[in-house]
Amino acid sequence: MKKDGFLITFLRGFIIGLGIIFPISASVLAIVMGIYKKILNVVNNIFKCFKKEWKFILALGLGVVISCLVSCLLLNFTLKKFPIATLLFFVGLIIGGMPMLFKKTNRDFRVSNILFTLVGIGILTGLSFISSGNDAVIKTSAIGLLTLFGVGVVGAGSMIVPGVSGSVMLVILGYYEPLLEVISSLVKFEDLITNILIVGVFGAGMIVGVLLFSKIMEYFLDRFETKTYFAIIGFVSASIINVGLSLFGYSFNLIEFLVGLLLFVGGFVISFKYLKEE
Repeated sequence: MKKDGFLITFLRGFIIGLGIIFPISASVLAIVMGIYKKILNVVNNIFKCFKKEWKFILALGLGVVISCLVSCLLLNFTLKKFPIATLLFFVGLIIGGMPMLFKKTNRDFRVSNILFTLVGIGILTGLSFISSGNDAVIKTSAIGLLTLFGVGVVGAGSMIVPGVSGSVMLVILGYYEPLLEVISSLVKFEDLITNILIVGVFGAGMIVGVLLFSKIMEYFLDRFETKTYFAIIGFVSASIINVGLSLFGYSFNLIEFLVGLLLFVGGFVISFKYLKEE
């Protein structure tokens, strides 16, 4: 297996971080870059792997953290101001990694395997029809913090399951905008004690969610690898369709669309040629 340098791993982490904040599946981005299973292995065996993989963990972790911070600050300027161009870039990234996914299935296109792809498409399509609720009010009471912890578990678990966007799940639960405001305020050093408490509790829930769902996904990949990858193809395909359909909800702008096409090609090339692990 090709051993990539610190910078490439950092860039992968940065792109995964974009998927955490933007309404795109971070796990899909990890899959199309070929490092999803490696991340699961490192997370589930962190103490055994740390000595060997500490550079990978550091580079990927820095990329994710810096990306999340930058994304929170730029979200209004990109997704809200130029949604079509932004989403087309992500679609390019995802499609660029699809050939690698098909390779993982050993091209075993028997009917039973294809059914798993259809099930994956059905599950993610069903989730897309769940309407989002009103924004929640984050409270620092015992019940409020316990709820926030649970939201962290669900949000992080959603990020681990391919095709399911953690940020979209937070939108459904009503916590996306409130948490985004908290993180933005924290970056600006406003109301530090309260914001640190909120982020800390939510972060603890995310850690539990990542550990729990990583174990589940690694179990399926280890024991039913081919069928799991066929299901993942279904998740990813539905994710592409959902993002594509969401483009029709925005006002058409020819210049933005043309820029978006260039970003689509750029995202495809980056994912297909540079960021996937051989």
